[in-house]
Amino acid sequence: MEANAVAATGCGSPAERLERGEVLYYPTAPFPLPQGDDLDFLLQQELGSLNHKNISYNPHNGKVNGFVRKNAEQVERLRNIFDRFSKAATEWLTQLLPQYSQGWQLDRASFRPQEEATRRLRAKARNDLIHVDAFPGRPSRGNRILRVFANINPREPRIWVTSDPFAKLLKRYGEAAGLPGRNRTRWLAHLGQGILGLFRPHVARRSEYDLFMLRFHDYLKLNEEFQEKGPKYLHTFPPGSVWVAMTDTCSHAVLRGRYALEHSYFVSPVVLALPEESPPVLLQKACAASGRRAA
Repeated sequence: MEANAVAATGCGSPAERLERGEVLYYPTAPFPLPQGDDLDFLLQQELGSLNHKNISYNPHNGKVNGFVRKNAEQVERLRNIFDRFSKAATEWLTQLLPQYSQGWQLDRASFRPQEEATRRLRAKARNDLIHVDAFPGRPSRGNRILRVFANINPREPRIWVTSDPFAKLLKRYGEAAGLPGRNRTRWLAHLGQGILGLFRPHVARRSEYDLFMLRFHDYLKLNEEFQEKGPKYLHTFPPGSVWVAMTDTCSHAVLRGRYALEHSYFVSPVVLALPEESPPVLLQKACAASGRRAA
C-alpha cells in the first residue's frame, strides 16, 4: 500500500482536481465544527438500529433520522447542530466552488458514530471495501456526487484508502460489471445531445446510468482481485481536519475511525469544469465503443 500525500493546493482548479478524482485535504477545518458541549452531546448519540449506517439529516425539511430517540429536547438540539453544520459547510463550499453553487442540490448530511474497523455489515454495505458511490435510495440521474467530510473525533484519525479513478476502473471492469445493453440504442442516440436530455433530472425513477452505477458499486466491492491487488493510496485525516471528494469518481474506502460528519451534494453537469471527464459521459463512450465491437 502506497502512502499518498493529499493537500488543498495542487495543479488545476479545485473543481478540476475534484472531477479528476483527487481528494482535497484541509488539516484545519476551514469552517466551524461542533465544539464544547455540542460536540460532547453529538458524540453521545447512538444509532437507532442495526439497519442504520449513520444518523442522517435532511436540510430541506430539517428531519433527523437513524438515532435512539430519548426526548423532544434531544431531537431539537440534534437538528440545530446538523443545521449549523450544513449551513457552514455549504457557505464554505460556495466560496471554494462558486460555479458548483449555481447548479447543485443539497443532499443529506450525516454523522458516523461507529468504529469502521469493527463494524459488521453485509458486503455491499461495507465502508471498508473500495468503491465509487451510488446512492440506492437517491438516484443522481447524471448529476455528480460531491461530498465534504470532517473528523470530529477528539483524539483519533480517520483512515481512508483510495484507488484508481472511475475512468480507469470503467475501462478495466465496465464490461464485466455489465454495461447498459438492452437500451444501448437509446444511449447512442443521445450521444450528441448532452447528458441533460438523457438523464432527465426531473424524473424520479432511476436512469440507466443509476442502475449501472449501482451495479458497478457492488461489483467493485465484491471483486476480491481488485480489493486485494488494486493500487491503494493511504490517507490519514487527523482530528479537526476536513476533506472533499467527488465520490462517484474517487474510488475510496474507510479503514478506521469513528465520529465523522459528512455532507453530500448533487452537482449538475452544466456547471462542471470538465464535463467530458464525468462518469455519465465516460459511460456513454464506453457503451458506444462496446456497440461498435459487437457490430
